Amino acid sequence: MNPFTLQDDMLLGVSLPATQCLGGEIESSWVYWWGLGYVRDHASPAVAAQHAAHWREDLALIQDLGAQSVRLGVDWTRVEPCEDEFDDAELHRIRDEIAALKAAGMRVTLELHRFTNPVWFEEKGGFEREENLSCYLSYIERVAGFAGGLVDEYLTFAEPNAYAVGGYLGGDWPPGANNPSRCYRVLTHMAQCHILAYGLLRQMHEAMGYPIARAGVSLRAREFSAATNSAAQRLLIATAERSFEAAFRAFCLGQTLLPMKYNRYVVPGKYCDFLAIDWYGRTDVSEPLDLTPFAKRGGAGSPKALLALARRLHALAPLPIHIALAGVEDGERVDLLASYLRALSGSSLPVERVVYAPLLDGFEQLDGNSRRLGLVRVDFETQAREIKRSGEFFRDLAHARGADAALLAKFGG
Repeated sequence: MNPFTLQDDMLLGVSLPATQCLGGEIESSWVYWWGLGYVRDHASPAVAAQHAAHWREDLALIQDLGAQSVRLGVDWTRVEPCEDEFDDAELHRIRDEIAALKAAGMRVTLELHRFTNPVWFEEKGGFEREENLSCYLSYIERVAGFAGGLVDEYLTFAEPNAYAVGGYLGGDWPPGANNPSRCYRVLTHMAQCHILAYGLLRQMHEAMGYPIARAGVSLRAREFSAATNSAAQRLLIATAERSFEAAFRAFCLGQTLLPMKYNRYVVPGKYCDFLAIDWYGRTDVSEPLDLTPFAKRGGAGSPKALLALARRLHALAPLPIHIALAGVEDGERVDLLASYLRALSGSSLPVERVVYAPLLDGFEQLDGNSRRLGLVRVDFETQAREIKRSGEFFRDLAHARGADAALLAKFGG
């Protein structure tokens, strides 16, 4: 492969998704789902990588890897284990970690929600009921009150489109529903919640005298390929692409397209300060379940497809772009990093962040601990950490701000 140099303004980073990494015996929707026996390898999210206890050790690894930015996940359940009862110790831990990351020279994007709710919120009906949205806004207000002066960017939601489809179509994620109307009611309410949170965060930072931190929402995106190129499969792909665009327009631009539902708060405007794409590579589509988050992936996908999507979204909202490359298996990881970073660095798009997700092996929803997707290997019994070969490649290219022929030959990228 050809050598490449990262764009001057492009920061290379890593992600620490909350449920995948933090661990802990908490009353969350995914701990509940594991208790019902839905995790394929029976691994509990209470184990994970125990990042909450090992964050200082993990910070040293992040520095060793040469990362310049961190997408740090916050677990709502740990912050608010019971309704209206906030854990100040956890809030101080989050602030301490952000402060340490900032002192180490990192840009910090705080990810406020990713797939997981407190059980008490689920029992109230979750995001399906509009009257519950104030609960989430209260949680955001508490976190921003503790961490606001340190945060560079917020993600109000990470992959709300995957959350809604995973939990309300196909029934494999909590709460296990399978109803299109409920799915898009949830997604529309989350768009409403994001729009309200976007305004709230700006108001809070201004009131506290902090710089106005940027805010946005990340959406899960994939390259779909028809398994046999039948008319039915092409229709499924067109439906998935329409749903993605409808979600993007609702969250970021306040526009309503079917299948999103009418909502009085989703009105035209700008509700993001950057475009965040969580890229999951290629999915081969043969049946409707292949459009769900728990479908088997068809590989790392094509950088050309990601660039085409990024250009299309940038045309709709000309903003800086943040890319999260979802983790892949060991054999694909060096090629993933090399091919996508080469393509993004060579484009004219204003790509500010490229994040590999996750930093650590951890709990991967339905797959539990059986998929080892991190740049750092975690022994779940001892919690020992070890940088993998792909992590060494990440470290070398991060320090060199690119990859020359010798580096690519060394790692085969």
